[in-house]
Amino acid sequence: MLDSPFQKFRTLAIIIFIFAGVSISAQEVEEKTKIDFQGNYRVRGFNLGRDIYTSRQTPVTPYNRSDFVQQYNKDTLTKYQNELAAREKGYPSTLSPQKEDTTYYDTRMTLNMNFSTSKYFEALVGVQIGDIIFGGRGVNQTSSVGPGQGGEASFSSAVNMQTNFLYLNFKLPERSFTARVGLQLFTSAQGRVVFVPGTGVNLTKDIRDWNTTIEGGWFVAKQNNLTDLDKNTFADKNYQGSNVYFYKIKTSFFNNAKHELYSFYLDDNLRDIQDVNGVYGLVSRTSDSNQLFWHGLFNEFNFSDFTWTIHGIYNHGTVKSLNPYRDSDGNEIQQKYDLYKIKGGFFDTQLSYRYNESVSVTTMISGSTGRPGYEKDGTRSNLHGNGYRTLFPGYSLSNIANDFTGGYALFSGRDMSGLYEYGIFTDIVLSGPLVLTLGYYRLYGTKSPLMDNNRFYNEENFYRTSAYFGQEYNLNLRWSAFRDMQILLRSGYFIAGNGLKAYLDTTQGTILRELFVTAEHRF
Repeated sequence: MLDSPFQKFRTLAIIIFIFAGVSISAQEVEEKTKIDFQGNYRVRGFNLGRDIYTSRQTPVTPYNRSDFVQQYNKDTLTKYQNELAAREKGYPSTLSPQKEDTTYYDTRMTLNMNFSTSKYFEALVGVQIGDIIFGGRGVNQTSSVGPGQGGEASFSSAVNMQTNFLYLNFKLPERSFTARVGLQLFTSAQGRVVFVPGTGVNLTKDIRDWNTTIEGGWFVAKQNNLTDLDKNTFADKNYQGSNVYFYKIKTSFFNNAKHELYSFYLDDNLRDIQDVNGVYGLVSRTSDSNQLFWHGLFNEFNFSDFTWTIHGIYNHGTVKSLNPYRDSDGNEIQQKYDLYKIKGGFFDTQLSYRYNESVSVTTMISGSTGRPGYEKDGTRSNLHGNGYRTLFPGYSLSNIANDFTGGYALFSGRDMSGLYEYGIFTDIVLSGPLVLTLGYYRLYGTKSPLMDNNRFYNEENFYRTSAYFGQEYNLNLRWSAFRDMQILLRSGYFIAGNGLKAYLDTTQGTILRELFVTAEHRF
C-alpha cells in the first residue's frame, strides 16, 4: 500500500547523498587520515537463583484435557521407574531439582575505531569480542560460533568477534546536515519503540534558529529477496523483506522543556514461521506480515529540583497472522492467515525530585494496552481488542521484571504488550564516587491473562487468574573507582504473583533472584 512512496523516498535520499558528495568534491582538501580509538573492557560475575520458570513450557493451543492428563500420568510413572532403577543400582539420579542456583563469569571488549579524512567524511567501525564465558561456551549456548562462545582451556570453542557498527558519516557543516549510511544504532525517545542496530540511512538536519533537529530515514530489519526455493540457482522472491521508515522532530523552544515528535512505519511482508519449544513440546508457532505505525510524543520538563517526563505512543495498522484450522485436540489441519486491525497505545511517565546534592527520588509508571498472553484459539492476545504491538524496543524498568542488560529477565521491551509496571527508586551518594540505588516495583497485566489453554494452572485445579504479576526489590551499588574505571554491584529479588503463574501456566515456585558484580574500564 505504501511501497511505492517509500521506495521513491529511498531512491531520492541516495540521489541526494551522491550529488551532494559530487558537489563538494572539487572543494574538498585532502587531509591526513585521523584515527580515533575508543572502547571498554568488562568482566562480570553472576549469581542467579530461581524456583519458577522464566518462560512458558506448555503449548498455548487448544487440547484434550483427559488425553493430556493420561499422558502426563504415564510420563510421571516412567520417570519414577527410571529413577528407582537408577537408585537401586547406585547410579546418579536421573532427575534434577525444580530450582536453580548457579554462578558463572564472563568477559568482553568493545572497540570503536573512527577514521576521518576531511571535515566532510568519516567512517566508523565498531567490533565486540565476547561475551566469553569462563571455562566454556556459555550458559544455554549450543552452537560453536556467535556471542558467548570461547573460553575453554583447550580452546576447542571459537572465540567470537562480531561487528556492531560499520558506517560512513557524510557531513556538511556549513548547512548543519549529516547523512549516516551503513550499520548503525537506530533509536526512538527512551528506546520505547526502537533501540536496535540495523543497516540503513539516517539523515539529520539542524535548524539552529528554531532550536530544532529533524531526522529521517529507514533501515532494513530483515532481507529475504535472494531465496532459491527450488535450488535452481535463481532467486524466486523479489522485494521480500522487513523495512522500517521513520522521522523525528526534536525541539527545545524553552530552556526548561524538550519535545520530540516521531513516527515509525513497519512494512513487513515476510511470513517466516517461528517456533518456540518448551518442556512439553511446541509452545507456540507464529508467523506475521505487518503494516504498522507508531506515533509518539515525548516531553521533558525541568523545574528547579523536579524533572518530569511524559511520553505517549499510538500504535495502529494491520497484521496478517497465522491462525491455522485445528481439530478438537488442537492439531493443525490447514494453514490460513487472518487479518487483524491494530489499535493500541503505550504510556510512560517519570517524576524525579532532587532533595539535595546527595539524594534524589524517582517515581515511574510504564505500560501498554491489551491483554498479555494468548487467546483460546492460541493466537496472541495483542492481536485482539486494544492490543499493543511492539517494534524493536530496548529499555529497562527494573532489574528482573523488564530488563535487557544480562542475568534474569522475565520480560523485555518486546514482550511488554498488555503489561504495566510502576515503582520508586532513590539514588544516594554515600561518599564521593560511591552511589547506592534502592528500588521497589510492582508488575501487573493491563488485563488478566486467560487460562483456557492452561495445562496446570487452571480452574479444574482450583486456581484463579489475576492481573497481579509480582513485586520486585532492587539494590545497586556503583563505585567510580577512577575516572575511567567503575565497579557495579546489581541485585534483584522478584516475588511472583498469580498473574505470572497464569501467564506461564505453572503452579510451582515463587521467587527469582540475581546478583552480579561488573568491573568496566573505558579507554
